Amino acid sequence: MFGSKKQNTTNELELEVNKTSENKSIFKTDEKDLKHLIAPGGIDASYTNHIEIASNKTRYARSMIIAALPRMCTFPEFLRGMYTFGDINVSVFINPVSESTSQTDLNRTINELESERVVAQDRGDINRERIIEQKRMEAEELRDAIAAGFNKLFEATVISTIFAYSMEELDKYTELLTNEMSKNLIDMKPAWAMQDVAFQSNMPFCENKINKSHTFDRRAMSTVFPFFNSEVGHENGIPLGFNKQTGLPILYDNFSPKLTNYNMIVFGKSGAGKSVTIKTISARSSILMGIESLALDAEGEYGIVAESLRRCKCCN
Repeated sequence: MFGSKKQNTTNELELEVNKTSENKSIFKTDEKDLKHLIAPGGIDASYTNHIEIASNKTRYARSMIIAALPRMCTFPEFLRGMYTFGDINVSVFINPVSESTSQTDLNRTINELESERVVAQDRGDINRERIIEQKRMEAEELRDAIAAGFNKLFEATVISTIFAYSMEELDKYTELLTNEMSKNLIDMKPAWAMQDVAFQSNMPFCENKINKSHTFDRRAMSTVFPFFNSEVGHENGIPLGFNKQTGLPILYDNFSPKLTNYNMIVFGKSGAGKSVTIKTISARSSILMGIESLALDAEGEYGIVAESLRRCKCCN
């Protein structure tokens, strides 16, 4: 008797749980997660030279890779045309090369160049001999710099995806981007028959599926980062110093509309000048722009500035 009652109670609980799960599944059918909100209706990757994105309005995308690079990279002109092109996504994958691998590859390259130089010398080709000799000397300098720890090699893959609302616009943008990058001797090629893989590589998944990389040293690698303007600061504001590259003054406006917010933080080791920088910004902002500052001064070092300007308020 007791066993049957216990079994009946268990069956009733199972029925209640099943009803609850059914009720939850009914409500969950109307829920939308983040994927449903941002994902398009579908993507047609059957084409070899572009991708069709089906949504409320069809868009077309074409992924391109860098096929050839110049011998020298110049900052900030190297990839500025790509970063500021327009409706484009750019991904740069950087992998450091170990010192042992770098030394082995450079030694092999130096030996190959020396063999080619000897052949050119035997044939009497003075111009080719001179060019190969220059390359061999540069390879030796790079090898010695890496051995001394002053340089390093990197393998980088640059993938760009341009978007358009028609195939005519997509072809036009492709030609414009190719011509713009050719000014810096950069050869851009579409990822032929790899549009789906290149498109996935250019998504924010940090996964490179394209095995097309180029070798950079440390100085050349620094030109790839998207700092496409050598000027810093704002058009108006208080003077903070001078740009060492251009010699022009640096102006800083804490309330510039170009900033996303008005917050600022100053880092530096002890004695680097953090307090002097804050006092300079507060004093010049008060004199030149009429901005009042409030300092939470625990050590009492801003009292002289507040008394001199009469626009700074200190809370000790």
